[in-house]
Amino acid sequence: MTAHFHEQGSVLRGDAEGFCDGFEIEILMDSDESREKLNELIALARKMCFTEKALTTSVPIKVKQNINGTTEVLP
Repeated sequence: MTAHFHEQGSVLRGDAEGFCDGFEIEILMDSDESREKLNELIALARKMCFTEKALTTSVPIKVKQNINGTTEVLP
């Protein structure tokens, strides 16, 4: 997998942000099985991949921070 990211802004100015521009996934396989069976296997694996689902759909994210024993939910 190859990930593409970029940053903009300045940490010193307080406006720095990081962005994810996308991912490339390459599946490599050597097998004596038919291409049809392998395509079915890959399709099923992609349907079951939690990471790919999280990256390609809108998934709610909850963030908490705990500083010195005090937990705070962040917006």
